[in-house]
Amino acid sequence: MMLWLAIPLTALCYLAIKKLARRYKSPLINTIMLPALLVIGLLVFTGQDSSVYQAGTKPLNLLLELAVVAFALPLYQQAAKIRQQLWPIILCCSISVFISVGTTLLLGGILHAQPQLLASIATKSITTPLAMSVSAAMGGIPAIAAGLVIIVGMMGAIIGFPLLKIAGVTHPEAQGLAMGAGAHAIGTGAAAEVGQVQGAFASLAMVVCGIATALLAPPLFHLYLWLLG
Repeated sequence: MMLWLAIPLTALCYLAIKKLARRYKSPLINTIMLPALLVIGLLVFTGQDSSVYQAGTKPLNLLLELAVVAFALPLYQQAAKIRQQLWPIILCCSISVFISVGTTLLLGGILHAQPQLLASIATKSITTPLAMSVSAAMGGIPAIAAGLVIIVGMMGAIIGFPLLKIAGVTHPEAQGLAMGAGAHAIGTGAAAEVGQVQGAFASLAMVVCGIATALLAPPLFHLYLWLLG
């Protein structure tokens, strides 16, 4: 694959899925997961080196960083609501992190998983750079952490809102917090497509959960190791 084809190929796959998603309202038609799978399939089918594709899409990676910063806009627009409920939001996000990391360690102990693997998957619900950093600090494998973050984010973007609907969670602020806490940046993108309030609170949850995980995951992990002896 020539370098100059990487960006047009990515854009074409995304626009095709985006058009399909507008026509057929289904959570399975995800504008992040399906284009990624299409690109992966094309690379495998044509036998192309993924490093060439990665080099060709470097400008998109730079734009992605700007897109993440742009999540600050809905936060600013909802600043008054956020200030009124700041401490309950911090408490909910902290409990979310405790449940996420705690259940991972609990299941890992039941299944006798290796500590290195547990350190790699305990950070599955925060954004990729933080997950890789926190995982490495605990002795995990950053590549595994990054892969699981993407999988969890895609799953959250696909089934998050349907699950919230089944559970009877209809409040937009609660929906946003749940998506940001459970599915980080990818879930935040999905929340922003649903509504401005959902997107803002998802952005906030993503930030708070990232900080809370960095603070809570290492001591919980070391406590787990101590209990195992």
